[in-house]
Amino acid sequence: MHNYVIGLDGGGTKTDGVLVGQDGRVLARRCVGASNPNDVGEEASAAVVRALAEVLATEAGVPLADCFVFGGISGALNHREGLTARLRSTVPAPGGVEIDSDMVNLLSAELPDRDGACIICGTGSACFVRRGQEVFRIGGWGYLLDSAGSGYDIGRQALEAALRAQDGRGCPTALSAKLADALGAPVQDSLTRLYAEGKTLIASLSPAVFAAAREGDAVARAILDRNAAALAELLCAAWHRLCEGMPEDTRPTGMPVFLDGGICRHNHPAWRDAIASHIPPDVPAALSLASRPVIWGAAAEAMRRDGWTPDTIRHAGSVFLADPHISG
Repeated sequence: MHNYVIGLDGGGTKTDGVLVGQDGRVLARRCVGASNPNDVGEEASAAVVRALAEVLATEAGVPLADCFVFGGISGALNHREGLTARLRSTVPAPGGVEIDSDMVNLLSAELPDRDGACIICGTGSACFVRRGQEVFRIGGWGYLLDSAGSGYDIGRQALEAALRAQDGRGCPTALSAKLADALGAPVQDSLTRLYAEGKTLIASLSPAVFAAAREGDAVARAILDRNAAALAELLCAAWHRLCEGMPEDTRPTGMPVFLDGGICRHNHPAWRDAIASHIPPDVPAALSLASRPVIWGAAAEAMRRDGWTPDTIRHAGSVFLADPHISG
């Protein structure tokens, strides 16, 4: 067990990091650029993680070799071994560096010592399930294959509906005007930009769909209903994975589910309620918005993997979360 941990939460825009002592005090915190290996490449991702760990140790005035480093990095699922190997060869904390998905941060923040699930709905979407010490992924296999319930899928379906309305193949919809306002031009005149800027631009159009739905547009409401149903399907699969192999009389009586990501946060509680409306009665999922900062989840996961006792982690958490400078 190391004297300190470094917890990192990395994504396609930024990478947040903290260095924490065994008493739970935050000794250093910094935020730097993107570290998603699918966006910046594996070598650059490792370089960002390494540099941030070094900066945190220097700022805290502790040797990096006294720190266990855990990075929950978006896009890292298929790069865990490569990133970990690169870091272990250069970070002076032999065996004290591990990389995993950023969803592990959310699970550790909200479900540190109990089973349950987390769903994230932002540009993309995914569901992760914690069962004991195991973590399972359900859905969210990338925008080309599986991103139902995400900002990208909502935006893409809205663009399709507007073009179908333009052609006379679909119903007239307020989405045509909403999307034109968001893009600065009608959809049919924005194709070059849409194909050039891709998923980020398309996902950024999702607020227009929620706005049109709130104003009663039937097409927008149908799009949101389909995507909410798709997320409920993830939760049904999560429940079955959680109960897999258990006799019926030993199954848990409920499954806590925490929601995070821009789609969930900007449309709460309506989006939560829309998902819940599609969950069948035999799946006892209790949905709520994630409330703990994911950077605490990164630190807590570092502590758990480094062998800190549950009591030590709980005490550290009470100190960490009481820090007025920790907000997300």
